[in-house]
Amino acid sequence: MKQKLLFFMAFLLPCLLFAQSRYSVKGNVIGAVSNDPVPGVIVTVTEHDIQVTTDADGRFTLRNMQPGKYVLHLNSVMITPKSVTIEVNDLGDTELDPIRVTELNANEDISMIGIIDAEMVDDDVESASQDVSSTVILSNDIFLNRTAYQLSPGRFSPRGYNSTKELKYINGVEFNDQNRGVFNYASIGALNDMTRNGDVTNFTAPSRFTFGALGGAENIDMRASSYTPGGKLTLSYTNRNYYLRGMFTYSTGVNDNGWAVTASVGGRYSHEGNIDGTFYNNVSLALSAEKQWEGGKHSLSMVAFVSPVQRGQQGSSYREVYELTDNYLYNPNWGYQNGKKRNARVVTAFDPTAIISHVWKINDNMRLTTGIGAHYQRYGNTALNWYNGPDPRPDYYRYLPSYFENESVQMLYRDLWRSGDPSFTQLNWDNMYLANANNLRNGNGAAIYMVEERRSDLFETSLNSTLNARFGRHLNLTAGVGARFTQSRQFKTVDDLLGAEYVLDIDKFSEQDFSGDHDKIQNDLLRPDRKVYEGGIFGYNFNLNIYSVNAWVVNQYTSRHWDYYYGMKLTYTNFQRDGKMMNGRYPDDSYGKGANHSFTDIMLKGGLTYKFNGRHMLTANVSYGSEAPLPYDAYISPRITDRTISNIESGRVFSADLNYIFSMPKFAGRIGVFQTNFYDQMERNSYYDGIEGTFINHILYGVNRIHRGFEVGATYKLDDHWSFDLAGTVGEYYYSNNPNGLRHSENGKVVEEEKVYMKDVYVGGMPQIAGTFGIRYFINYWFLGANVNWFARNYIEAAPLRRQASNYETVNPYDPEMMEAYRKLTTQERFPSAYTIDLSVGKIFYLRNRQSINFNLSVNNLLNKEDICTGGYEQGRSDLDYPDRFGGKYYYMQGINCFLNVSYRF
Repeated sequence: MKQKLLFFMAFLLPCLLFAQSRYSVKGNVIGAVSNDPVPGVIVTVTEHDIQVTTDADGRFTLRNMQPGKYVLHLNSVMITPKSVTIEVNDLGDTELDPIRVTELNANEDISMIGIIDAEMVDDDVESASQDVSSTVILSNDIFLNRTAYQLSPGRFSPRGYNSTKELKYINGVEFNDQNRGVFNYASIGALNDMTRNGDVTNFTAPSRFTFGALGGAENIDMRASSYTPGGKLTLSYTNRNYYLRGMFTYSTGVNDNGWAVTASVGGRYSHEGNIDGTFYNNVSLALSAEKQWEGGKHSLSMVAFVSPVQRGQQGSSYREVYELTDNYLYNPNWGYQNGKKRNARVVTAFDPTAIISHVWKINDNMRLTTGIGAHYQRYGNTALNWYNGPDPRPDYYRYLPSYFENESVQMLYRDLWRSGDPSFTQLNWDNMYLANANNLRNGNGAAIYMVEERRSDLFETSLNSTLNARFGRHLNLTAGVGARFTQSRQFKTVDDLLGAEYVLDIDKFSEQDFSGDHDKIQNDLLRPDRKVYEGGIFGYNFNLNIYSVNAWVVNQYTSRHWDYYYGMKLTYTNFQRDGKMMNGRYPDDSYGKGANHSFTDIMLKGGLTYKFNGRHMLTANVSYGSEAPLPYDAYISPRITDRTISNIESGRVFSADLNYIFSMPKFAGRIGVFQTNFYDQMERNSYYDGIEGTFINHILYGVNRIHRGFEVGATYKLDDHWSFDLAGTVGEYYYSNNPNGLRHSENGKVVEEEKVYMKDVYVGGMPQIAGTFGIRYFINYWFLGANVNWFARNYIEAAPLRRQASNYETVNPYDPEMMEAYRKLTTQERFPSAYTIDLSVGKIFYLRNRQSINFNLSVNNLLNKEDICTGGYEQGRSDLDYPDRFGGKYYYMQGINCFLNVSYRF
């Protein structure tokens, strides 16, 4: 692997050096209304790849500038983006006139303002520079900016990519979980003011901090010097998972001694959210300190934050239940205990994180950023467990009227559901305590009912180092290395015995099928028939140790009409399971360290941009390479065995897109087409099989998918007050082959492997057609907006069990009943289209001494709430739930969702 790295690094590191006379440009940024200095504004000169930030007095200095005309791009969460033309002469350093900007005071959702500054698209900008720059236009993609906020309630995902295809960095250090491949947003909850700044890379485009990822990448800048000096207090009210939020942030800015400190405290709370039985408790703390020396040549930053949270969860149910209770917000997870609501599904999370980052400005053309981060995650999710007792869930399908054939029994159960008696329609905690008490009186202290906590803890360290270099005026190079170690601990503990003395550590599903085999029913053969008490570990216990290293390089070339880039990334990944229990079903491959799984992957990418002029351009991007499977998907039944499929291998991805970008004084946007082909992917589906009476893991491997479509985003500015936005996509995301499937039960009873007919089945769980249309009005710092959003072609997730080859082989085409059952079994259900409307209003009040108050209110309403799930809640399970019998749909939003936010900055 070292030889490969040396070869590719040497091949992709061209150098082009020349010297010319260079000068400095000094300027300052002030508010157009307040006339006060505006600190924290990012000033970018893309022609020279120079980027600086205004200091506490709003001043900035651009060094090493050559004579000529340039465009300065100013951006910050505090201002409307602006571009100005400057000219650097050869008579010495240049002192600019004050640059006036429109201050926004960082609304909760900057995208809803939709104001385009007149000077940003001034006619002079096009001809101001000899070379036309595309960087700023491409990074502020209108389609992604508009859809990210407006379409997220409908679980919209650009191009159908899931969250594992998006990378998140903090101060240049990667923080995607190596086990599941996702970023834990709960770790930065209620730290909005600390996580606003950063760089975003769209899709596979090149960036200054990473090689990139299919779904794009973001680097959150939490360095203390990046924050505006002063304080900010924010109070919010909403009627969602929580109803109160408060945040306070204070920053010193960079002092004369080179130190900068920023601190933030926040919290979210509700004793009961919009869903019955839910609650939310969260307190967040963050501290960032930075020291700069040698005139900013060196900078060392340290940041630590934590956001512990405890929340009661809502649960999905069947359409029949929602109609019987006449409540589309019905939550089956709670019941009354001693007159108070108690939720059986409670998440408790604790995620302390620390990062140390060093920035070394080697010279005016070269910068090295190195960071190391450590992250610990304590994540637990409670759930009911039972043994030798009836299912306690109120919406268990055997308790629904449709389960019974006798009409009188149906009527009885229908009346019970409609009575609204919580002892029937919700969890009955008293009955569970009573069952355990009766068992104890009979001389058996084992729990019939209990609450367990399923833990998914994690410790992770990451090291990233990135070099940004400029060779001459046209050539830029970005290269980096990274190393990571992750230990994921998976186990479960006894949370509450509900009055019992202990729980017996055996597998109840194995006991029903292998009752005569004493060893096979044991969860741990090293400690058979073990009694486990509250706080003890039982059921399963294993670690996943994951290592990875990578090296990458990207070259960028810019000229008057052509830009291009090319790059390569080489990654080595290794993971291993370390079992802490000897499972009775798999005594030979469950305890101790299992097999090492190693992968070496290469990813290549490139792109080309042709600029007709400063307002019109064409871009093309292409990438191809391999990616190691995620450990979460690789193991067949990781809780009980080290087994994986034979010949486990990396998946491959090919992606290409073509875009037309336009940026005119009143009209700007992007029109694009894309296609992504996934090859040899792995998917794991887990479910309870009522026929087999056991928990099943169904692994699909050799999966091919195609994601393709058309996307458009545009904004039109009628005048200084009115603007209009339009963004939408028409996509098609589907399986393109029939993969192999391995069906494996955790009680060791079922081990079946056969082909699964998934070809032409749609990827479920997300709308494939979605769009938004918005109107914005701005006058005297009042912001008013309205959006209509729509979602269509949304399919329920397909269940592999229904599409196994054996299901098709037994079908008699001449049997009408069998054909009808076949159609119901294999037809993928499609949700009806849905529409939402959003309204927003905001106002900024400027006070004396740079103080301001920001007020904004947004409301959201789902127009056809009975047809689709939205509002950020779970959308639905797979079609294992038999929609023809039970409805299979899940409804969670009704009425109006609102969000009121007031911020005071001083």
